[in-house]
Amino acid sequence: MFSFLKKKQIIVAVETYEASRYAAGLRTVTTKRCYKSDVQKLQKQFYEVRKTLRDCSNPSGTLVIFGNPDEKGCFPYFIGELVDKPEQPEAASVVELAPGDYAEIHVKFKVPNDLALSVARAKQYFMETWLPESGYQLRDNVESIELYDRRSNIRLPSIELIFPLQKTKG
Repeated sequence: MFSFLKKKQIIVAVETYEASRYAAGLRTVTTKRCYKSDVQKLQKQFYEVRKTLRDCSNPSGTLVIFGNPDEKGCFPYFIGELVDKPEQPEAASVVELAPGDYAEIHVKFKVPNDLALSVARAKQYFMETWLPESGYQLRDNVESIELYDRRSNIRLPSIELIFPLQKTKG
């Protein structure tokens, strides 16, 4: 058939992290209504804090974590840089991706405007199709994690969507 009618296949891989991974950065609590302005402010502050971080990972990567919303619609948001050690300056908040299972989806996009739609499609597929049949559930009150590494800035831009998992009982 016509290739432009084909949707990109979304592939979910389950990876087991044997050791902790860390990110150091800043966090806030926001709502869908205030999200854009809150994140813009936080990103500006993060660029200053980033300069003070120690033991940044090589290759580097920026990690964005979205928490699940509470009953009022408030959710935690974190932006940070991958670091090798959790000991960081006091101004930085450190997040640990603990050893365990994580679902990963490699999301590709052609132009920056495609990023939001590509991520939304991948999240929808993961939540509505893959997760219910997988034998896993989400853990750590995390809605999703986005990892922007060096590939996000080259000819074939992409990010990794990451979801912390735990096996369901039964």
